[in-house]
Amino acid sequence: MTAATATFAGPAGPDAQLDQHAGRRILQQFSLFVAIGYVAYGLMCIPFIIESLPVMNTWWTVSALLLIFGPGIAMGPLAVRADIRRLRMMAGATAIGYALAVGLWWFGWNGGLIYGGPGIWFTQFPGLAAVAAALAVRPLYAFFYLAVVILASTVCGHAIRPDWLNNNPVADYAWAFAFSMIFVAAAVMTTRTAGILDATRARALETTAEAAAAEARAAERSRFDSLTHDAVMATLLLAARHGASPELAQNARAALAAIDKAADGERRSAVASPDAIAEVRAAVVLVDPTQTIDVAEVDPTTRYPGSVVTAVAAATAEAVRNSRRHTGPQADCAVTVSAGEERMCIEIRDDGVGFDTNREPTTRLGIAVSIRGRMQKLDGGFAQIESSPGGGTRVRLGWDR
Repeated sequence: MTAATATFAGPAGPDAQLDQHAGRRILQQFSLFVAIGYVAYGLMCIPFIIESLPVMNTWWTVSALLLIFGPGIAMGPLAVRADIRRLRMMAGATAIGYALAVGLWWFGWNGGLIYGGPGIWFTQFPGLAAVAAALAVRPLYAFFYLAVVILASTVCGHAIRPDWLNNNPVADYAWAFAFSMIFVAAAVMTTRTAGILDATRARALETTAEAAAAEARAAERSRFDSLTHDAVMATLLLAARHGASPELAQNARAALAAIDKAADGERRSAVASPDAIAEVRAAVVLVDPTQTIDVAEVDPTTRYPGSVVTAVAAATAEAVRNSRRHTGPQADCAVTVSAGEERMCIEIRDDGVGFDTNREPTTRLGIAVSIRGRMQKLDGGFAQIESSPGGGTRVRLGWDR
């Protein structure tokens, strides 16, 4: 089985697309439904289109076929790769095309009547155009569109047939509206539900990020508390007990150096590659003391920005944590570090149960926030996740100069 691949590089990652994951899938499915419906109705209506040729001007027939079936069928190919904005634009074009064709019908009709079949062919599927409208506009506008196009198609259908072949127009309108409303309501409710799911996922990601920030602030306070106790207070106590002395001067210099280092925090100017590997190893050991780390390449003269080393170490630890949590008890995990002159790269590979990266559960906030999100904040940072059900998972993350 070929593994599905999802790559996210740089600070401008696809967070917006991820936050619209459910909405896009729902819109894709309904777009395919609409496109298949137009193909099916197009084939079914061929005899009726031919039957209408004597009573309709050629320009209208050609224009109506292009306006109605062109955008509708085009929704199928776009559903595979297009983003939400383009899909909604095409759905809107489909709804507008049907309405224009119906509106131009009076100008293309030469006054003749159709004595067989259902009448003019476009009266067979006004509800399908309304489903497309439901994908493009707000629910109220979609239901209004449905009411208008069914009214217009009912009037056209009765006008082009002799009176003795027509049923009660009110009954025809009511039946067509009630039948079509089922599908339009389904489209409205499903897209609404998808929107709620996307909003909930976005809030969950935001909450997780806020929790991580709060945890970081708590750790920072704890670090400064330790600094205050171990350096500052110890120096002041020494001064109070022994007064000026060489030992006091030495402690004071050490305390000031510790304060400068703590104030610098994540902004450490540079970290040598051996120290960077040691920091990655320490972060992983905190997650799993039994996890070994292989070093594939190391250039001892290379130095990396302190913020890069901190982010890479934290993301690596989260990847190992996810591996231990989700791969199953019998899975093996391997971590390989490469610290070269131009790139620092970490690979975490396991042979566990794997997952489909195209259908990644919205609950996998560790991947979205602690791995992808963290690496996206780095200029030159990258994160690549390859996995497939039953085929294990491979995570590559790091930083390029």
